[in-house]
Amino acid sequence: MSFLAVFSFALSVLSVSASDYTFLFNATKLPNKAVTPTLANGHLGFVVYGDSVHLNGVYNGLKGVSHRARIPNFGNIQIGNCSSLKVQPKNCRYQLDMRSGKFRTTLKEPAGAYSVLHEVYPNRHFDQTIVNRITVRRLQSTQPIEIEMRQLTGPKSDDLELNPLDTMDAGGEVYFLMCGRTKQVEDPRYQPQGHSICVAYKQIPRTLSLAPEETERTFVFFTVFSRSRTEVERELAGLRKHDYEQLHRHEMDRMWQKYGISVVGNDRLDRVIKASAFYLSSSLPSQGTYQPSSYPFYGLSPSGLGRGGKELAEYQGHSFWDTEMWMFPPILLLDPANARKLLHYRTLVTQAAADNARSNGYEGWQYAWESAFTGSETTPDFCPQVPEYQHHITADVAYAARLYYYATGDIDWLRTEACQLAYETARFWKSRVDYNPDTDTYDIGRIMGPDEDHHNVTNSIYTNVVAAHNLFFGAFVGCQCRDQYSQISEQELQQFLRIARSLSLPYNEQYDVHPEYKEYTFGTKIKQADVVLLGYPLEFPMKLSTKANNLKLYSMVTRPDGPAMTWAIHTIGHLDLNQQQEAALMFRKSYQQYLRAPFHVWSENGDGADGAGNFITGAGGFLQSVINGYAGVRLRHRQLVITSPQPPPDTARLFIPEINYAGIRFSLDIERHSFRLVFSGSGSDAFDRLTLLVDGLELNLYDGCDYTGKHDAVLLLRLEDEAVSDQQPVCTLHETVLGMRLADQDGKLFTTVQLMVIALLVGLAGVLYVLRVKLGAKRKETSGKSKGGAPQHKPPIRRKLKNKSGK
Repeated sequence: MSFLAVFSFALSVLSVSASDYTFLFNATKLPNKAVTPTLANGHLGFVVYGDSVHLNGVYNGLKGVSHRARIPNFGNIQIGNCSSLKVQPKNCRYQLDMRSGKFRTTLKEPAGAYSVLHEVYPNRHFDQTIVNRITVRRLQSTQPIEIEMRQLTGPKSDDLELNPLDTMDAGGEVYFLMCGRTKQVEDPRYQPQGHSICVAYKQIPRTLSLAPEETERTFVFFTVFSRSRTEVERELAGLRKHDYEQLHRHEMDRMWQKYGISVVGNDRLDRVIKASAFYLSSSLPSQGTYQPSSYPFYGLSPSGLGRGGKELAEYQGHSFWDTEMWMFPPILLLDPANARKLLHYRTLVTQAAADNARSNGYEGWQYAWESAFTGSETTPDFCPQVPEYQHHITADVAYAARLYYYATGDIDWLRTEACQLAYETARFWKSRVDYNPDTDTYDIGRIMGPDEDHHNVTNSIYTNVVAAHNLFFGAFVGCQCRDQYSQISEQELQQFLRIARSLSLPYNEQYDVHPEYKEYTFGTKIKQADVVLLGYPLEFPMKLSTKANNLKLYSMVTRPDGPAMTWAIHTIGHLDLNQQQEAALMFRKSYQQYLRAPFHVWSENGDGADGAGNFITGAGGFLQSVINGYAGVRLRHRQLVITSPQPPPDTARLFIPEINYAGIRFSLDIERHSFRLVFSGSGSDAFDRLTLLVDGLELNLYDGCDYTGKHDAVLLLRLEDEAVSDQQPVCTLHETVLGMRLADQDGKLFTTVQLMVIALLVGLAGVLYVLRVKLGAKRKETSGKSKGGAPQHKPPIRRKLKNKSGK
């Protein structure tokens, strides 16, 4: 296939018309709230036809009761005949158009007199605005037409302390202005007062009218959700001056250019991919908003930005490990600018992380299991075992930072924003481990891994491996930024390495399998993927047989109604083992029982119950099974690898329009027996740092060129130097190795008595060698010299031995 053909295919994906039904989801009535779609734009979010709006970073409630503050949705405008109050609406159709990011309601009068089209959406450019656009069109009627409307804002919010209602003039239009603050701070140590909010809205007339002489009329209502009157005024001025519709379409085009993964030959699966990408990306900021928000981006919650009030089932808008381990990986490859914003959230809440560690008796930073605005622990009080034991989130955050460095090669970011994060989280694990004299290794006790059915265990293997990743990365980054962070010492960095290598590694040699934790009894049921995460995403080196045995064992004991991400990870595991049928079975299981009709909303539960609505954690895991599983894309230190790419089951083709690596972009077009890469970038410098291997053959890499292969491709990143300065040695990111006794690290492979004997023998050998050399020299002095006058004996040849790592 030519480059032009690939380009045309990509263009067709991005220029899809409204008739392309893979983006369109239809219904004749609204489902219950848990499976009603969420619309968001990174600043605000809401459930369609819901009475609440949530804003990025705006929470109310002290610690464990902190939740996204409910702001009455003055943008919840509905056609009376089709409103959410109607149990059985007549002559109404509902449509979610993911291509345009809009929800449409259509009312057609039964006798054909008129039709009404109502569109509602959060603008992706003017991101503080919800737009309602209602078009009344005359069909056969000659009479005046009146359409009944509803503005359902719900009850007064318990989360807000409001000022008296005010009005403001915006270009000759009068808006009501509701301003106030959230009532309760999350943690008074870090938040002196509540969040300020301001909402500008219009009072909607009870009816919209079309005069007899009019054939069509469009009514537009803006509702602005901001944090100050000044921001509201600026937003409304921008809406008046610019084509807000065109700018919104432009932002949606940019979003689908990044997230528009498609398959050919299976429209049902294509719709699943579209829905997953849409719901995940909707909660992320746009790249070209009209004005920067007064708040930075405060991360992703399992239910996204549009949900998370007091409802515990929607996780109250808190951030968990879901962000870094399930949503972050696809975002990193498709949308690295927003991936960096997700990591930036973790650097905003470091004081709370430091205090959390100190209050628990540890050093460094310990991230809360659930966090919101301040970074304090916001896990509800009825779940005390979770924050007490589930500490792997700290290493999960550091692992996401490690992947970001893999993907970008950004040394400047590593030496600034990432420096303290990597170093201080490594310090936490240094203080968290316990030395075990019986094994001469370090244990991590009083812990809980991803399998939340078992807590207070010892040496959760997932926790130990991801903690070791953290310690090795902390030593590497600490070496990089010693000039900027004076308290870093070489002695401490070496201690990170020693502890990491000597972390216990549970392993059953008889069955060639890793126990989930030290006390684990084989056959015990578990909640979700845990040990199998060692293969992917942690990519911990192990024998192929061990990886296969891990997957086989834990597949048999995992709860069948566990979260969707488990089956996505099992899919990737089977693909790594070339078990195609098993992979296909798990792949279908990963989404079929978790999507809810009619709008393909992700649910947390696989048993048919609603659970958490808009469960974008599941969407993120599913997208990993597509990108990192079937497409075979993996990030490693100084390389991006594509191994055995193939279309998903029952498809002929998989197309990923944009993958980002080290400053360049490329599309990946995969067919049954071949794949094609098409590259673009911001400049030649990025290409100069990269080497491309396709099926083992090194190729010259150029902007705009395409490359075809059958088996694999590797992009190798060449960095000029990873040294801190000319006076300091190059910093090395060591391979993650666990389970080594401290004595072995010191070279003490024998007992003390044996070492004394060896030392004595070596000493005697040295004495004999010196005597032999001296005696030989005397003999040569008496027997003559060479022509040049130099002694004829040669120094002994000393062979430099390499260890297994080549050092």
